[in-house]
Amino acid sequence: MRYKPEFADDARDFCRRGATDEELADYFAVCVRTIYRWRNMHEEFAEAVVVGKDHADARVERALYSRAVGCTVKRTRVFKHAGEDPVYASYLHHLPPDPVAALQWLRVRQPKKWGAQQPEDQDGFSAARMVEKALARAEEHKRATPMPPREPPSKEVAPDAGLESEPRSCPDEGTAPDTDSAPTPVAPIPKSKPKPKSPQPPAADSKPAPPFPVLDFSPRGYG
Repeated sequence: MRYKPEFADDARDFCRRGATDEELADYFAVCVRTIYRWRNMHEEFAEAVVVGKDHADARVERALYSRAVGCTVKRTRVFKHAGEDPVYASYLHHLPPDPVAALQWLRVRQPKKWGAQQPEDQDGFSAARMVEKALARAEEHKRATPMPPREPPSKEVAPDAGLESEPRSCPDEGTAPDTDSAPTPVAPIPKSKPKPKSPQPPAADSKPAPPFPVLDFSPRGYG
C-alpha cells in the first residue's frame, strides 16, 4: 500500500485511543515495518503518531492519579419488574484510594525515595546495606594503612655467567699467532691405569671341577 496524506489524521485519532504500532499496522492492512518506514519518510505521519501516543499516556496518568487518591464516578443501575419497562437509575459511586496505584505513582515520580527495596532481615539489616558497609570498611582500612612502595627486582648474577668461552677466530696462513690473546695451554692430567688383580690360590678342600659331567648309574636301594 502506498502512503497517503490523510493517513496522518487517522493515525493521530487511532493513537489517541491507545493504539500501538502493531494495531496501526492492522488498521492500515500493512506490516509493522511499513509503519516504521512511513514514520521515517513522512514527518507529518511521525508527528501524528507521537502526539496521539502522548495524549493516550497523559490520559492513563490522570486515571492512575485519580485511582491513587480516590475519585467519584457516575454509575447506572437497571431495575426491571415482570411486565414493566426497565428503569434506569443513576448514582454516584465513590472509589477509595488504592495503595497499589499510589505506590506505583510514587515509584515513577520519586524512584530514590519510593523505589523497590530489598527485604530486611530480623535484625533490620538488608544484604545491600551489609555489602555497602563492608566496602566502606575496606576502603577506610586501605586509606589508613598505605602499602609500602615496591622495590625493583635485584639483578642477580648467575653462577655460570661469564664462564662461557668466546669463539676464537682462526689465524690466517703466514701470520704469527697472537701470544697475548691466545690462552695458556693446560697440560692434560694422566690417567692412572688399573692394577692387575693377582690370582688367588684355591682353597684346600675344594675339588677341581671335572671337564665333563659324570653320570652315576650305580643302583641305589635295590636288593
